[in-house]
Amino acid sequence: MYSTKSSGLRIFMDGAVTRLAAATAAIGVGGAMVVPTVSLFLSDAVHATPFMIGAFIAGRAIAEIATDLSVGVLSDRVGNRRIVLGVCALFAAGGALCYLLLRDYWLLLVSSAVMFGLGGATFPQMYAYTRELAEFRGHGVTFFNSAMRAVTSLAWIVGPPLAFGLIALRGFETLYAVAAVLYAIGGVICFIGLPNTDRRRAPAPESTSSIISGDAAAADQPADAPPRPKAGNPFSGLPARVKALLVTIVLLLAVNAMYQFDIALYITKDLGMDESFTGLVLGLGSALEIPAIMYIGAKADRIGHWRVVIGAAVCAIVFFVAMPFAHTQWALLLLQVPNAIWTAVALSIPVTILQDSMPDRPGVASSLYSSAFKAGMFLGGIVAGIVAQYVGFTNVFWACATLSAFALLSVLLRGNTPRPAPRAA
Repeated sequence: MYSTKSSGLRIFMDGAVTRLAAATAAIGVGGAMVVPTVSLFLSDAVHATPFMIGAFIAGRAIAEIATDLSVGVLSDRVGNRRIVLGVCALFAAGGALCYLLLRDYWLLLVSSAVMFGLGGATFPQMYAYTRELAEFRGHGVTFFNSAMRAVTSLAWIVGPPLAFGLIALRGFETLYAVAAVLYAIGGVICFIGLPNTDRRRAPAPESTSSIISGDAAAADQPADAPPRPKAGNPFSGLPARVKALLVTIVLLLAVNAMYQFDIALYITKDLGMDESFTGLVLGLGSALEIPAIMYIGAKADRIGHWRVVIGAAVCAIVFFVAMPFAHTQWALLLLQVPNAIWTAVALSIPVTILQDSMPDRPGVASSLYSSAFKAGMFLGGIVAGIVAQYVGFTNVFWACATLSAFALLSVLLRGNTPRPAPRAA
């Protein structure tokens, strides 16, 4: 195991990190082609109503929550997480093939719930593997997580413009065929290119640790360490602050799902602009995320993770309050600045907070984050579908602003509650 802690762009000189970045990029581009096009695909190719589109997204989210938690627990027990990553990526490829071949709404809903339900576990497992590789190689965890998130943002620069360009030129079939190939490439890299970071393969400490048991072991634990989990329950022992964070994550990622649901339909249906401009908007937002993620990732430990999350919620409110008034291309492009800031934080920093709270359970911690992500997708799909169905695509942004305000309130009132002082003897 490596012992020299490193950070900065020097981490990419590590071959394992480079291969992880390549797998993340391939899977990320595939996801960036699929996710923002689903609502337009269902509307134009399947002829689904806005409510049906929202229900479709919510149904997929329910399936992914169950599989994320199950795969998270299983992966911590199996240990060799690269195998889990590869299998999940291949299921995502199968989900893209379902979009390629099927046009019946109910068949698509069931098949994609199964395929993307299992394939959706790729990203929480990628977060967990990233944490393990950082510790295994001796890299700074917060910066390393942010660096891998920046690779995903880079994928989102490429994916949406490519996706909407393929729709305009060759149709949805070509789009989803390319996405399936990218998912498969990412899976193969995971199988053959990534090292096994299972910590159980490391030699056990010297037997002197055996004298530290019972009360002595408890005394050795830091006072502010998270509670130890109860035997047999990998999800127990979460501090109240982390539970508050999970609420905030659900709300912010509901907002993110609503934006992904709405933006292509808002631009093409309400504003009358073409599909290629939708790709440009999404690509620019992701391009701006990269410097935001790298800067915030490098400074988050010093600024404070909770303060960074509060700032993200404020930026989200500003962005969504402004969006209903953005009727020109320049306005939509300029608003990608606050959009990039809040998404850069919401999609990277909270998972580090969760992992720090559960240092012995990285797979479970990452799966909790991902499950909050999917719960947000469920909530966002339902809310966006209802709002778009009855009051139009533009008003979805007002719903987003409201949920962002609740997210801010949650983290302000509960996330920063100080720990109680120890009682005097």
